[in-house]
Amino acid sequence: MSTEGRIALWRARFRAGVRVRFEQLSGASETPRRLGVAVAVGVLCGCSPFLGFQTLIAVGAAFLFRLNKLAVLIGLQISVPPITPLVVLASLELGELLIRGQHIPLTLSQLRAMPAKELMARFFVDLSVGGLVLGIVLGLVFGAITERWITRRRARARPA
Repeated sequence: MSTEGRIALWRARFRAGVRVRFEQLSGASETPRRLGVAVAVGVLCGCSPFLGFQTLIAVGAAFLFRLNKLAVLIGLQISVPPITPLVVLASLELGELLIRGQHIPLTLSQLRAMPAKELMARFFVDLSVGGLVLGIVLGLVFGAITERWITRRRARARPA
């Protein structure tokens, strides 16, 4: 076989491999339920108090449970910077209510003035419990929405 023939064969194999990987990543072979679960796991990881490590946790969970990595990362977007303070505040308030049965005893200005290290030391348990409950609830909601949306989209795409 000539060098040009080998190059053409290599290109064809490379393109076929990329196409297969893209279909796997985009969820073309996944059921809507598994994609919904993957989004739910991403949302759950996004609500964890481990800011800065959420992506590592989410990707690790995706590999551990053999979930679609792209769907998990999409679910993780629940904690993008504009929304992060809301997720943290909701987790903190929910954790405080569940553990102590009361609202946070601080004002918003006091919370803003408190250094992050002190905030985490003082409210880590509240953030953990609240983040877990919030992540489960939001994960179930967004996972169900994802499953339903994908099911409808695939039904419309099928020829009658």
